[in-house]
Amino acid sequence: MKKFSKQRELILENVRNRCDHPTAETLYEDVKKEMPELGIATVYRNLAELCKEGIIIKVKSAMGPDHYDANLNPHFHFLCESCGKVEDIFMESDLMQVVESMKAYVSKNLGAKMNGSHVAIHGVCQECLPKQNDKN
Repeated sequence: MKKFSKQRELILENVRNRCDHPTAETLYEDVKKEMPELGIATVYRNLAELCKEGIIIKVKSAMGPDHYDANLNPHFHFLCESCGKVEDIFMESDLMQVVESMKAYVSKNLGAKMNGSHVAIHGVCQECLPKQNDKN
């Protein structure tokens, strides 16, 4: 495995030890506790490299900053449109086979090589639903 800088090691370790899909800002605040001289640009640059190398996943959010995930096992994401929280959704193997079939279908019909996929389901999380219902 490629040797990383101390900054990249700390950032990667932080992402890997979490289940909450942190943003770059959240990671910056956490890693800065261990490495006070760390700059936010360094965090963004290292996250981009880790994503490019396929070591972590960037979860794009239409309503806020991007989130990061070190879990590379096949799964979907649920994005709350109210609070911005990102949660993992692990599917049973038969549903994952449907996704694989869809990827093969797209690849065949476009004549393209599939490098991966990301499924994000948008909605309102369990914690935000009562607040949203109170507004209506």
